Amino acid sequence: MSCIERTIQVSYRHRVYFTSGVFSPANALLQQVLASEKADGTARVLIVVDEMLSQCRPALLQEIESYFARNESELKLVCAPLVIEGGERAKNSYFHVSEIQSLVEKHHIDRHSYIVAIGGGALLDVVGLAAATAHRGVRHVRIPTTTLSQDDSGVGA
Repeated sequence: MSCIERTIQVSYRHRVYFTSGVFSPANALLQQVLASEKADGTARVLIVVDEMLSQCRPALLQEIESYFARNESELKLVCAPLVIEGGERAKNSYFHVSEIQSLVEKHHIDRHSYIVAIGGGALLDVVGLAAATAHRGVRHVRIPTTTLSQDDSGVGA
């Protein structure tokens, strides 16, 4: 029996940034991260926000849209942020993964685009699954908003 064998190494770069006021006009970190990998044109971004977070921070969705409007030469928010339920209930159904993937298709998000998840660990997990399975992987940025999600989903422990 003949056999062909090759050793393949795949390297990934995992970066963890610490900041506050990520959508503040004075904070350019997110813009720098998203635009740094884009050689030409603007980085296309789909944002998913935890429902409880948006209820606790009513101005957040407008802050996000304003941030992208200020950086429109480098960033394109493809649609208004998608707000979905967080917590363990979010992971009990494939509905939200399918919902996110529908937006990926509708707005032509590809491997060179980004899906940004903002919320707790369960939401970050759901969005991560959608990002990993859409087009064999879409770039995924996690913005964890709870202490547990900062360790669990945010860093991948």
